[in-house]
Amino acid sequence: MSMGGVFLYYILYRSITFATRIKNYFRYDGDYVSVVHTPSQISPTGCSYSVVVKKEKVDEVLGISADFGYKILGVFEEVGRGKFTEVHR
Repeated sequence: MSMGGVFLYYILYRSITFATRIKNYFRYDGDYVSVVHTPSQISPTGCSYSVVVKKEKVDEVLGISADFGYKILGVFEEVGRGKFTEVHR
């Protein structure tokens, strides 16, 4: 999922509750933040949810997740349609 040439980052959580709370935390700042079922290519367990953001937002989302005590399963950059590169574990 690319937005006009901007590649997106998937930050994986085990719980939809954690992913939704992160999305809601950022809902008023004007940046793109979405929650999706993690694509099967990168889901370690087959059942996880991802917060999808632009590159500029990754560090902020990781910081807030740490502040809340939410475990991150991984961070992946979408480098092409259905192709991902892990950038943080």
